[in-house]
Amino acid sequence: MSEWEDITIIKHDNERSKRPKPDDTELSRQIFVLSSMPPTRWADICNAALLGTPGRLGREAEVQGQNLVVWGGPQIFDEHDAEHLKKLVAYANEMYREILEPANLSGLDAFG
Repeated sequence: MSEWEDITIIKHDNERSKRPKPDDTELSRQIFVLSSMPPTRWADICNAALLGTPGRLGREAEVQGQNLVVWGGPQIFDEHDAEHLKKLVAYANEMYREILEPANLSGLDAFG
């Protein structure tokens, strides 16, 4: 198995960000490009963390391909939010890494 390399946010995509949401013109999007295309399971972990996060990022946010997309109001994003997103991505890396690690059964006696 190849070595897992953590996914990170490499940039804010200014060109594709801040376009209004088709069904709600009060919301605009912020797009963050990830360092690589995440595996489906990693995206599932990150999406679950995004949905379960109280506060400002409890709004619509999800991994879409190699992007992390956050929907919100016109002045939605600040440095606190950026740090929070980085922590969520780090959490997804940690949880995904645990899935990849083989279970350590060396201390268990199969016969009880």
